[in-house]
Amino acid sequence: MKRILKEFALSALLFFSILFVTLRVDWMSVLHLSPTIVGDKLLEWVWDLTYQGLNEVKYDKVRLPVDSLVHEMCVANGIDTASISVVVSNNYEVNAYATVGRHIIVNTGLIEKMDNEAQLCAVIGHELAHLELGHIQSGIRQQAVFQVILIFLTGNGNVDGLVNLTSELISNSITRAKENDADEQGARFLYAMHLDPMEMANTLETFESYGILSYLTDHDDSKKRAENIRKMHFAYNGPFRQVLSPGTWEELKEKCNRAR
Repeated sequence: MKRILKEFALSALLFFSILFVTLRVDWMSVLHLSPTIVGDKLLEWVWDLTYQGLNEVKYDKVRLPVDSLVHEMCVANGIDTASISVVVSNNYEVNAYATVGRHIIVNTGLIEKMDNEAQLCAVIGHELAHLELGHIQSGIRQQAVFQVILIFLTGNGNVDGLVNLTSELISNSITRAKENDADEQGARFLYAMHLDPMEMANTLETFESYGILSYLTDHDDSKKRAENIRKMHFAYNGPFRQVLSPGTWEELKEKCNRAR
């Protein structure tokens, strides 16, 4: 019995040692992989593999208004619209997050809680800022290679757990400073759209308990982050516009509620 326990302990120690080391190796450099060619393809492979079971909402009444907001934000800020993919997930959790392959996931539960379109744009802008500032790509490329190695080593074709693993790896790569940078850049995105940039601060304050911005609970509390936004100075560029009609906005929220 003692021998079995020793062998088990040794095997566990060996496994976690290998896991610890591989997570900290820059496999892109070790394997001499090109970030722009192999790396990007690898991220798309991870996206296809880990998010294939995502419960995407494809109703036009939901998809089109969200696409319109993202399109307007990209155009106003000189971002290639085709490079960004926003997916609405039928999920009651009040959350949104950026992930591999320049994808942004927005849960229906979050859309329901927004008071207006500018608040939804604030959340999307925060996540878009993570992508534009390179926060996701820099932290996930080597981790994506690790996932490939893990699958090959274990021979496990069941990848249900990889969604959580991917989210955790991205979360670990987002620092407090990066969150603050994403808040500020997101506010600038709103300003360029002629939306109220202070809606970023309002959103942080109002939805503190929901943790709606990615990895919120692991970094500065939202009140401090909101204070940072309110200290930013924006020249008046009003009156602030409205991208969606009031009827379209209300119908979007209603459809998100019914989607569940």
